Amino acid sequence: MDLILVRHPPPDVASNVCYGRTDLPVDVSRFDASVSSMQTRLVALLNGRTPVAIHSSPLQRARRAADVLAASFGLRVTQDTRLAEMDFGAWEMRSWDAIDRHDLEAWANDVSGFSPPGGESARDIAVRVDAWARGLRTDPPDGHAEKNAVHVAVAHAGPIRLHTATALRLPTTACLSWTLDFGGICHLRIADDGQARLIRWNG
Repeated sequence: MDLILVRHPPPDVASNVCYGRTDLPVDVSRFDASVSSMQTRLVALLNGRTPVAIHSSPLQRARRAADVLAASFGLRVTQDTRLAEMDFGAWEMRSWDAIDRHDLEAWANDVSGFSPPGGESARDIAVRVDAWARGLRTDPPDGHAEKNAVHVAVAHAGPIRLHTATALRLPTTACLSWTLDFGGICHLRIADDGQARLIRWNG
């Protein structure tokens, strides 16, 4: 099974704001160009193959791009909350400068296990996205269990980085520093036994 994870286009939000689960609108000035670039690179990567499914986070910055990609392949979008971005709890939509410095230091000291007040930890995200991905192999949507099936998901930087680490059997936070641009593509090839190989990062 091939799993292609695509980061959503840019949202309409200031660069100094902490956002995760907040359902931000897309930046309309960059949406069309971003999705067009995503489509072009995805088609080149597929090299004549057609995805069996297009999956998406429910957040509109991902779902709107997924709708466009799905339509281009004549597919419908399969939405799953497990693909949503990290829930930052009380930190959501606050300026990073306004967040308590002691909390930020606690997070830096335990990136995997620390949860912002009322939010999620990196470990929480890794567990939920891994459960989603394992389901594609053990209980595939619409019966798509072909060995060479290609699943495409439009999601967010945090879940994509954390799932890549989990799939490659690396420490949970091993990929958090890896650059992943808006519209960037991560391509994983998953063997029947669950072993994963990274084919492309930020393509």
